Amino acid sequence: MGPKAKVIIILGPTASGKTSLAVQLARKIGGEIISADSRQVFKKMDIGSGKDLSEYESVPYHLIDIRPAGDDYSVLDFQRDALSALSDIVSRKAVPIICGGTAHYVKALLDDYRFPAQKTDRAKTQALELLPRETLYNRIKSLGLWENHHWETDSRRRMARAIEKQTLRSLEIHPEPSFRDLYTPRIFFTQIERETLLLRVEHRLKQRFQSGLIEEVESLRAGGVSHDRLERYGLEYRWISRYLNGDMNFEEMFQKLLIEIRRYAKRQMTFLRHLQKKGHRLEPVTEPSIFFKRVVSWLSEPFSISPCSPKGEPGEYS
Repeated sequence: MGPKAKVIIILGPTASGKTSLAVQLARKIGGEIISADSRQVFKKMDIGSGKDLSEYESVPYHLIDIRPAGDDYSVLDFQRDALSALSDIVSRKAVPIICGGTAHYVKALLDDYRFPAQKTDRAKTQALELLPRETLYNRIKSLGLWENHHWETDSRRRMARAIEKQTLRSLEIHPEPSFRDLYTPRIFFTQIERETLLLRVEHRLKQRFQSGLIEEVESLRAGGVSHDRLERYGLEYRWISRYLNGDMNFEEMFQKLLIEIRRYAKRQMTFLRHLQKKGHRLEPVTEPSIFFKRVVSWLSEPFSISPCSPKGEPGEYS
């Protein structure tokens, strides 16, 4: 087997500047961006998912707008699509840059997750989702699943799906080829002060409302995307759909959504620390110019060299 292709991965909490950093890097090194975002795959979900396509200009991107809104999209789907995009990019001598906030997608790719091939009992999953988190935690533990995943950061939906899967017969499947067999990644994360991040989150949310976020959700509903599906997409789509249902007024919706996005940012940082504890090296980005030089230098090396241990660590956000 020949030398492994090098892949840049940029992670970080929401509103920390990942996309801008990835686009700037892509312009400097002839890179193409693979989005690792669980909602950007869907068409017509632009504002709420933060696609920011105007930033890309001529930079090629992948795994954005590849499914109609309302569809399902799983971690296994991402694995397969990402591996296909990586092969395509490398075949054209370009540099792949994986960028996104759905760290679980990236971990599945890095660790070559295997998934059970089995049917879904959606009614059972939805019933489980209504249970308290503590009940789901205890059920996860009783099934012997606790050590297999970082459940503290997972949604009730993901825990419910894991419990359901465990009750069905399965056959392990795995997308081929293996990421670890073909690629050498170098992982970076956007390091940002907590107070700065909180201000950015609120500012960006206000901008999204000014850009037509409510109208986007109205359009999705008018196009046949159900309230239940919007609930599953979470954050902006969940809370605005509740507002449109008349469950709360605008100010109440805005404040609850802002709190949830901040909590989401905290969970993202927790997941990054989890990646580090599981043996993945994450390097902080505090100064873009230094980051660009590091990447260019690494790409110019003829053989894969393990990056040095990071001097920083993902911090706490609350």
